Amino acid sequence: MKNKIGWCNLTWNPAVGCRGNCEYCYAREMNKRFGFIKDWIIPEWKESNFNKKFPNKSQKIFIGSMSDIRFWEEDWIKRTFKRIKGYPQHTFQFLTKYPYIYHRLEFPAKTWLGFTVTENKDLANGILHIKKLRDFSLNGKYLYFTSIEPILEKINPLDLIFLDWVILGAETGRRKDRVIPKKDWIESIVKFCQDNNIPVYLKDSLKNIYPEEIKEFPETELKLF
Repeated sequence: MKNKIGWCNLTWNPAVGCRGNCEYCYAREMNKRFGFIKDWIIPEWKESNFNKKFPNKSQKIFIGSMSDIRFWEEDWIKRTFKRIKGYPQHTFQFLTKYPYIYHRLEFPAKTWLGFTVTENKDLANGILHIKKLRDFSLNGKYLYFTSIEPILEKINPLDLIFLDWVILGAETGRRKDRVIPKKDWIESIVKFCQDNNIPVYLKDSLKNIYPEEIKEFPETELKLF
């Protein structure tokens, strides 16, 4: 596992906006500040973003920090997948709050498929879909991860055993009702991951709660079940 500064090298946002409209959404707040689109819950395709030039050197590229692929139009998905296939040197990372979408789409090989967790019910639901994907996908086709961010309650880490990578972070911003994680919430996940050789990445938002810096990345060889 290699230690690096960020959990991805680049972000790529061909679309902006999300119908999920979560109360803690940092992307929605960024849109309020910068006005990327007029109505946040009506996603829009951004042609200029789509045509963003990629570097020649291998990079980890996170797709959709300002949207969720669950709400993309079919043509947007087709165009995005086609462009991904033209850059086999890069690692493309997806993240959704709706992991069932991974069953409905044929993602390009070697992409990283992640799902967001804020509470235990999210993890249980996501793992059901990841188990199915592992059962029916070719060995090594995808890497599966979760982003537990913002963590809103103590998570039972047992189901993390089915994943290749765990990202963990607290809610940022100044929302009045935001939840401040407890140290033992972080400790239990870190310990489980370390005991089971699962790389874990702690975001800087946890520094005041869990001062140890842990920024691990998965190997390219994936787990077999």
